[in-house]
Amino acid sequence: SARLAPCKATAAPADTGGPTDPGPTDPHASAKHRTHTLSATPRPSPVGHCYHQQAVLAREEGVTLDALFGYLRALLAPEPFAPTAQNNLDRLCAELARGPPPAPPPPLASREAADWFEAAVCRLVASACLGDGAASAEDLAGSRSLLLQLSGWLRVSVARASAPSPKRVGVALLVCIAALHLAPPPGGGGGGGDCGRDGEDSSCGERGGGSENDGEGVGESEGSTASSRPSEARAAALLKCLFCAVAPAVQQASQDVADAGRDRRLAQLLGAVTPLALWASQHANRRLWALAEADRSDFAAALARVGNSLPAVARSAAAPPMSAALERLTGFAPLAPALAAAERAARRRGAARRVVDDSDATGLVAALGGSAFAALRHLATSSASGGGTAADFVGRDRFPLHWHPSTAAFATVPELHPAAACAPATRQAAFPAPPPPPPP
Repeated sequence: SARLAPCKATAAPADTGGPTDPGPTDPHASAKHRTHTLSATPRPSPVGHCYHQQAVLAREEGVTLDALFGYLRALLAPEPFAPTAQNNLDRLCAELARGPPPAPPPPLASREAADWFEAAVCRLVASACLGDGAASAEDLAGSRSLLLQLSGWLRVSVARASAPSPKRVGVALLVCIAALHLAPPPGGGGGGGDCGRDGEDSSCGERGGGSENDGEGVGESEGSTASSRPSEARAAALLKCLFCAVAPAVQQASQDVADAGRDRRLAQLLGAVTPLALWASQHANRRLWALAEADRSDFAAALARVGNSLPAVARSAAAPPMSAALERLTGFAPLAPALAAAERAARRRGAARRVVDDSDATGLVAALGGSAFAALRHLATSSASGGGTAADFVGRDRFPLHWHPSTAAFATVPELHPAAACAPATRQAAFPAPPPPPPP
């Protein structure tokens, strides 16, 4: 999709001078004329402006999900386009929240199925992006009911390879990730958050873009607070709902590849979930604490299910090639640390990362699957070894994803080694219980 393509700043055209436009070296050019010429010279547009224009176009075409992603990406670009993108995002979210709720889920094979999915996701994202003070108790109850409907409907729909397409599910996942990074402060009525705010620091997109820090991301300081905000909880719940519905389909598609060599479906599904795996490798230990413990375990189980079902070509230790789908996400601040880390890993191995085209299904399985596998290994290792700062884990357990070397598989519980199993008995022998006190 053209709306997912990375944008670049537009360079100002060179001033070549001319008979009607004397150059700055012309001694007859007046200072007033030179000042007017300089003020009229176009300036390079910020990268976020390009995504904002894509969002405006998507909204005019009625593709609300793409409009949400465009506005969010304009705020999470290396050069955020604020406050215009924020104002338009707030306006769109307010319209979605005031509008009528989506109708009951349509039949899976109907033409309206894909439209209902996008309408439900947009409604829930708007609820997460708006401030807590803008949502009434009735709105919150309606959002919970809609989330339950979406969860059950999407599981069946994806399992039957019906609408929506994996590409649209992937866009919805990216929108949820962006909403987590732009969650408004408690009591806000829209506006406010981490990036691209009017009158506040809007440089967090620059901190994320091209960063050399493997574990740090955009606006992480506020992600380590002891209590999570309700708006973050809604964005995280929607992200978990979407991913847990897609994970079983990835497992089934991997089995189809092993049985019949049909890799097109697996490539499409990996295109949807691999960006989430990359994001989770850097942010799951900090951004998902708004979820309840059981929901975090379900999220980790879904990640383990995807990682364990990847084919052998994706589980190779060599640096996977870059896919064109991931290359289009260059500059998206929540993924910037993971993409930069993957690029550095490839350079350390001396491998020039080739880019796999979208039409090469077999190459995409290796590229996307390899990126997802490496990301999950990084997440499991950092969760087990305590990756992150001490403040990230105060009063919390780490994200429950672990790697078992003995079985070469992911799991939600740590692997119990024989040495660890006998450790309690050894400690008991070394420190026997004190004798009972003598009778009085």
